Amino acid sequence: MKPTLDPDPRPARTARRSAATAGLAGMSGLTAAGAVLNMVVPVIAFPPVAIAQTLIRLPPGRFDTIFIDLLGHWALRLAVIGTAVAFVASGLPLGLLIRRLARGDGRNPGLVGAGVFVLPWIMTVALYPSLAGHASRAVFAAVQLPLFLAAGAFAGRTYRRLATPARHMPNVPQNRSRRTFVRAATLGGAGIAVGLLDPSRFLYRRPDPGDRSLHLANVTPAAAPTPATGDAAFAAIPGLTTEITPLADFYVVNEEIIRPDIDPATWRLSIRGLVGHPVELTHDDLLSMPAVERYQTLECISNPVGGDIMSTQRWTGVPLARLLERTGGMTEDAVEVVFRSVGGYSDSMPVEQALDEETLIAIGMGGNVLPRAHGFPARLLGVGTFGMKNPKWLGEIEVVGDPYDGYWERRGWTKEAIVRTMSRIDTPRDGEEVAGRVVIAGVAFAGDRGISAVEVSADGGVTWNPAQLKTALSPLTWRLWRFDWEPTAPGDGALAVRATDGTGAVQEAAFAEPYPSGATGYDEVGVTVR
Repeated sequence: MKPTLDPDPRPARTARRSAATAGLAGMSGLTAAGAVLNMVVPVIAFPPVAIAQTLIRLPPGRFDTIFIDLLGHWALRLAVIGTAVAFVASGLPLGLLIRRLARGDGRNPGLVGAGVFVLPWIMTVALYPSLAGHASRAVFAAVQLPLFLAAGAFAGRTYRRLATPARHMPNVPQNRSRRTFVRAATLGGAGIAVGLLDPSRFLYRRPDPGDRSLHLANVTPAAAPTPATGDAAFAAIPGLTTEITPLADFYVVNEEIIRPDIDPATWRLSIRGLVGHPVELTHDDLLSMPAVERYQTLECISNPVGGDIMSTQRWTGVPLARLLERTGGMTEDAVEVVFRSVGGYSDSMPVEQALDEETLIAIGMGGNVLPRAHGFPARLLGVGTFGMKNPKWLGEIEVVGDPYDGYWERRGWTKEAIVRTMSRIDTPRDGEEVAGRVVIAGVAFAGDRGISAVEVSADGGVTWNPAQLKTALSPLTWRLWRFDWEPTAPGDGALAVRATDGTGAVQEAAFAEPYPSGATGYDEVGVTVR
């Protein structure tokens, strides 16, 4: 005689636990299958990662900056991990729904489970973002549907097995629900690990273009600054930031979880809108145009006082004005130029800035092709603004007749995003013990305004002393500074630094968080003099 699900003699709590466990088993299997599919066919995104990409675009800017301040680069990673765990855990309520719908004569739990798992499939497809180099929404939906149906059917059958009274299954252990839960959790965890580690990037992904040297027929090299006599004093100061950031250490803060992996052979940069005529440029077109090199510092708007989310490198790019010339120029009613990433990110700048010769479409970095993490094949590189104003992985440039709010502006961040004058103490570190003559050193930055002076206080801001400045690599980079301090007595000391930009304006003393327009305040460290 075929065992039935009703009546279930077990307590309702136990029955619900079995149903939730069955749902978890289904979602765990689905997660593992999605991870394996992504590993074998990388263009089919791992569902939790695709969902996370959409979800992180929803919160307001204040919400984002809280987590960036607290967690730094781990903020994005933990958001992805949290989404993946929630994806697996969603099987718990799905299992309860299967139990509710499967109760009654003649209802096949397997079919009910398959029907219930259509709900998360709909949600996953609805949240699937546009991902460069990945399958379209329609293809993703078609490929994922059989997996969701199979996972639901498995959850339903598992529920039937767990809900069948023990007298009908004499050879099955009495604690089968607990064992099933442990196995499901283990499988789900393994699926998350494989999906997030993304083994396909090691198996199939093209080499990073940033590993290749950039060879251009027509490039104006970066001007080498004339060193000053005192510049030699900056050599080998322990703890001081290097003047040029190694490519591997250059900061990366992206809104995109899945970095676009773009084939330069098929990539096109379209320029349209309020122009004489639209054009499309290939990567080879950009490489053939006259380019310039320059040293420039980029700083993230989320960089806190004393933070290190900033870096300096030698960039190679084509002036944006040359690209716009190919369209026959902008019309008289043009107001701003919008830059859109292939992944959906966007921002804008006034037409006056777009026509400035210093505004580049960057194609190289550190003498190499632009690395994938920094926007290959091309990114915007303006001056005087935070990194958020320089979209990576460009796919479209549009000239518009009205002010445009980009990704972060729509979340409450400043539209102008002008770099605030900042200074940072690299050495000594906060809490460090010092003795004898102490070298205090660090960096200062003010965007395209340059740095004209840096002052150091060894008494918590009561008195200020001028620091020595190293010659800047360019007017667009940070400046290294140093100050020789001779403590007069042992005890605790409070060191502080402030900078003056090239216009003569002193760095703001009032403390402000990065949101919404960049951090302000003096960097301070405490030391103990022996």
